[in-house]
Amino acid sequence: MASEHIIDVSDDSFDAEVVGYSNQVPVIIDFWAPWSVSSRVQSPLLVNLAHEGQGQFRLARINVEEQPKLAERLKVTSVPSVKAFVNGRIVAEFAGVLPEEKMRALISRILPDQGDLLLAKGLGLIELGDYEEARRTLAEFLFSNQDNAPALLAFIRASLFLGEVREAAAVLLHFPPSREYNSAEEIKPLIRALRWAEQQPMFQDDPLAAAYVNALRLVKKGKLLAGLDGLLDLLRKDRNYRDQEARQVYLGILHVLGENHPEIGQYRADLSRLLF
Repeated sequence: MASEHIIDVSDDSFDAEVVGYSNQVPVIIDFWAPWSVSSRVQSPLLVNLAHEGQGQFRLARINVEEQPKLAERLKVTSVPSVKAFVNGRIVAEFAGVLPEEKMRALISRILPDQGDLLLAKGLGLIELGDYEEARRTLAEFLFSNQDNAPALLAFIRASLFLGEVREAAAVLLHFPPSREYNSAEEIKPLIRALRWAEQQPMFQDDPLAAAYVNALRLVKKGKLLAGLDGLLDLLRKDRNYRDQEARQVYLGILHVLGENHPEIGQYRADLSRLLF
């Protein structure tokens, strides 16, 4: 009966296999006893639903005869009893036998929405550096969630990592009011500068202009850190270059990198030291 998604839990393993594991997927606990006739009805149903779910949730089985301290700790006074954990806390519980239809409804309520999983996957892929797959996943999510600001901002970021400036600009044009709106606004100067750089000749007579265009072309190729380095060198020579446009572009690139990027703190500190 035990499998990757169906496990027997003891007092020693409870914190890791139930509380900790519930941060990944929901965990449903089946408190049962060998002498309980009702357990013989409900436990097989839960096992079948866990197999059917194929990892959407974990079924943790606790034999109260063998784990009385654990049953006492979780205030289980009768069997069968069921408790559901999500993100380390109990989100649903009941005692007695539930009909299959109601059991399915309970499980559906605690399972994450598939759309939420798509968004989480897209965001995770950006952090892993798989921008092409991230953009594809986010586009799939946005097909049914067109005004979801976190997804739109993530799509813009992934597009810019891939050098898809026009696509990012199109999304920015109608960005909805939201907590992400200011970040989207910070990216607009970068978009404008990248589109301007596309029209510039290969060689520039002015050394600062040449450095600026080169930094933007590096960003267009997805080499954002190299572009930031180029902009830092430029700002050391003229911190108000093009009426502070270079500084605004630098900040836009930081928003594309995102707060979880390992280099973000250093690049913010470099800019602060240069300006102040």
